[in-house]
Amino acid sequence: MGLYSDKFFPWVLDAIESEEMAEQRRLFLSKVRGEILEIGIGTGVNLLYYPEHVRTLTTLEPSDAMRPRARKRESETGRIIEWLQGRGEDMPFDEGRFDAVVCAHVLCTVNDVDAVLGESYRVLKPGGRLHFLEHGISKEEKIMKWQIRLNGLSKVIGGGCQLTQDIEAHIRNSNFVIDELVDVKASSGINGVYTHIRGLAHKPS
Repeated sequence: MGLYSDKFFPWVLDAIESEEMAEQRRLFLSKVRGEILEIGIGTGVNLLYYPEHVRTLTTLEPSDAMRPRARKRESETGRIIEWLQGRGEDMPFDEGRFDAVVCAHVLCTVNDVDAVLGESYRVLKPGGRLHFLEHGISKEEKIMKWQIRLNGLSKVIGGGCQLTQDIEAHIRNSNFVIDELVDVKASSGINGVYTHIRGLAHKPS
């Protein structure tokens, strides 16, 4: 990992966080319960928005550079993280361990979206739920054109973040049953190229 990835990129992630996104985080985490796995906790922003009853969670995060900021938020919120380093395509957990898998701004960066969804499905208990807040290719042609133009740059400066992934299609084509899926209104400013979906899906009992 280079200087940008280790030092500057974690700061960038926090700097571009918008008020609109804070509200979306509250909404997508509002129904989380039970034993929780968060994939790609990053700088720990979600820790600020979990419901009060959530005191502990497990996370799988590939980057050690994110940990100092996440640890600070862990301390500030009084929550306790079991931190494992690894990738969502190959999770080191037993089948059916978790009640909830939380996934926010992760699927845009992974090497294999379907593998991450498959592993999320595997580690959930029957009836367990996937809580997702992800961005991908826009349904609006004007925004889509800008996403295509900026995708290469985004991958370089955004830790592999791709603007053109059709995350909704991947979720719909997985084994999950979708309970809720909301197209989120585009954020203001530079964040306007990040078109989000928010939702909830479950593993059938």
